[in-house]
Amino acid sequence: MFEIGYGSGALLRRFHDDGAAISGVDPDQLAVDVDPVVTQHGRLWNCAVEEVPDGAVGADLVVGVHVIEHVADPVVTMRKAASLLSRTGGLVLLTPAGDSWGLSTFGSAWWMLEDPTHVRFFTQESLRRLARDAGLVDVRVDRLVLDSISVDLASAVRAWRPPGPAGALASGAVRGAALLTAPVVGGMRLVAPRTRPTLRLTARRPPR
Repeated sequence: MFEIGYGSGALLRRFHDDGAAISGVDPDQLAVDVDPVVTQHGRLWNCAVEEVPDGAVGADLVVGVHVIEHVADPVVTMRKAASLLSRTGGLVLLTPAGDSWGLSTFGSAWWMLEDPTHVRFFTQESLRRLARDAGLVDVRVDRLVLDSISVDLASAVRAWRPPGPAGALASGAVRGAALLTAPVVGGMRLVAPRTRPTLRLTARRPPR
């Protein structure tokens, strides 16, 4: 398993504990401490994914969790991600949905815009096209029900009044309210897919 943007290594650790060989790349954007087990057993690169040497990895699974919205050139990144797969490998990417109800409703107050390193957002179709143009097949893009469950409340708070420099979710009261409203938000997302703020791309490398 190879993770693009492994951060603290939490996901890699879960795969390692399940017996998988792990590897990944992270430019250390968040400067967080990495799980020592992951550091010891993983094959890690501290750079942009585009700088991972060609042929260095042939992963059965490549994962990127909220990464591609940060990169300067998503076309290059997607092609690189595809090249990291084994001959039968699959790719999974999560990214904010630029065609979600949240953006059209809250506009500039949408919580996903709070992070200045989010340089672009994708629609379901543009993400699908990006993967197909990279040569991937069996491309599917769906919308997750439970990811980023606090986005709606945080966006409403931002629309009501500008948050402090730490952001809307820095407030314990806002986080608590997000937990209390989670069942309502989850129900809304079940019946109205456009309210789901996260796209999930799954695809695989074509057999050769």
